[in-house]
Amino acid sequence: MKPRFLFYLRYIIFLLGIQIIFSILFLSVYQNLAQDVGIWDKFLAVVVGLKLDISLTGYLLGIPTLLLIIGSIFRSGIPKKIIGVYTFLIILCLVMAYIVNLVIYKYWKFPIDKTIFDYVTTPGEMMASLSTFSLVIFSGIIILGVYALYFQIYRKWVIKPLAINQKRSWLASILFLFILPSLILPVRGGFATSPIQTGSVYFHKNAFINHAAVNPVWNLLYTIIEGDKMNTSNSFYTEGEVQVIMDELYKEGENRAQVLNTDSPNIILILLESFSEAVMSDMGGNGNPAPNLKALAGEGIYFNNFYSTGVLTDRAIGAVFGGYPSVPATCILHYESKAQKLPRLNQKLKSAGYNSAFLYGGDIDFAHIRSFLVMGGFEIIIDDKDFPKAIPRSSWGVPDHYLFDKLLEVSNQAETPFFHAMLTLSSHSPFDVPMEPVFNGSGDLEKFMNSIYYTDQAIGNFISTARTMDWWDETLIIFLADHSYRLSNVAFHEQKRFRIPMVWTGGAVAIKDTVITKIGSQTDLPRTLLNQIGISGTDFRFSKDLLSEDTKSFAYYTYNDGVGFVEDSTCTVYSWTINDYILKDSAGQVSAIDPCLAYLQFLSKDFNDK
Repeated sequence: MKPRFLFYLRYIIFLLGIQIIFSILFLSVYQNLAQDVGIWDKFLAVVVGLKLDISLTGYLLGIPTLLLIIGSIFRSGIPKKIIGVYTFLIILCLVMAYIVNLVIYKYWKFPIDKTIFDYVTTPGEMMASLSTFSLVIFSGIIILGVYALYFQIYRKWVIKPLAINQKRSWLASILFLFILPSLILPVRGGFATSPIQTGSVYFHKNAFINHAAVNPVWNLLYTIIEGDKMNTSNSFYTEGEVQVIMDELYKEGENRAQVLNTDSPNIILILLESFSEAVMSDMGGNGNPAPNLKALAGEGIYFNNFYSTGVLTDRAIGAVFGGYPSVPATCILHYESKAQKLPRLNQKLKSAGYNSAFLYGGDIDFAHIRSFLVMGGFEIIIDDKDFPKAIPRSSWGVPDHYLFDKLLEVSNQAETPFFHAMLTLSSHSPFDVPMEPVFNGSGDLEKFMNSIYYTDQAIGNFISTARTMDWWDETLIIFLADHSYRLSNVAFHEQKRFRIPMVWTGGAVAIKDTVITKIGSQTDLPRTLLNQIGISGTDFRFSKDLLSEDTKSFAYYTYNDGVGFVEDSTCTVYSWTINDYILKDSAGQVSAIDPCLAYLQFLSKDFNDK
């Protein structure tokens, strides 16, 4: 009995040790994100994170415990061999997951979850931000990590002293029979009424420190087990109270500004990768990287209080074309049965006689975007495979100036009225663009600004040529970002992280040099646009007309850990992982019911019911 029990203790220490090592490594790699955090709090991140480490260990002990029971009853070396194979696979999965989290966190800014599987079918898109050298280094680390953990530690220290096949031990079998069902305690986090969850290890005001406490492998398993249901365990208000708030938020009258000079304009909608609202200014004294877009804002209509609904491109696609807000920790595009129930901007326009096309210079198959566009009725879908191989590719695909040229070509050949949408990519990290740097420096900020400048130059050239085309006078061109780029001085949840520009320009715009200050988001585009051309958009439940005098001024957004709600005089941020407010400004709030929580509750139910 003793050898088996000592092996079991060593096995537990071994599994916990792996997780602690990678927690420390994570803190070391991203120490620049916690410069204002003391060493004690960093230590606490590891200690508090043990809650999830122990829970994951409980999961992983199930099979070895069962095999120890078998090995204690039957005199056989097979259980030991199976434990060895199982452990090798576990080490491989753990090391790969921790390294992927270490790499991806730089771009996602949250621990890996089941979203990672949305990119498995398009690994080129997922790894586009990494150089070949980086891939080689990380692959080498994975190989060395597996070798060291399995061959140097597990086989020499953990398993070697164990001789399962020497003799039977009924006492050991009884002990492990008792331990096996008891593993439910570490798995669920103890005897508490509610099982452990990600928010159980959140203890600090610094989001990075909280993320450092999260075991990414546990978080991955948790979000997989959660499936396609949002966490709606908290019902904040009655359905009647929530409905009153939602009806008030989306109340709409007939007093709207008519800003177009035609009822059936051609429409070109351009989603700009990572164009933060900050690029419309001098970036804190660093220079203006988007002079052409800024000039177009002065010529046409500039929505300067506009917000993205989430932090990833797939969320923007669902919001802009389906009028559906981002939901915490997942995206409706990933659930085709739900996504098919959404109204589609393209289908509305198609019923009014519009021809359509969607252009992207990368792999359109990533994150379920192609299926969403196809089901939405886009007649032409162009991606990187439709460009000549002679065109040099960047990490993400065909550089933007080639894409704008293609947009001109498609528009010149199209029958009117047409609806053409395009998604740029050159301003996505690692920001590799075919242009000599304009902003000096080797940091991420300078690289980002140079990539914005490059795409902005492509915008300027596109507009200059488009003005000479026959279709210009009858065309509305809409520029808006898919999401913002988080600058280093902006918190994960802060509303500035979600603020993006939207500009309406083109020959079909009847008014010039106009600024719309009403707060809105990407979900508001469908109804705002459709009302201008006389098409009903009432089935876009989460969309309002930003050009109507009667609609409320607000925007809702989500990030991986929570939701935000912006109004003219208030901003509320609520973390659904800890079920508490991160920011609560109720100075201008009239109702006792928080619209942020009411919105979250209504959206959660709507998502689950689809």
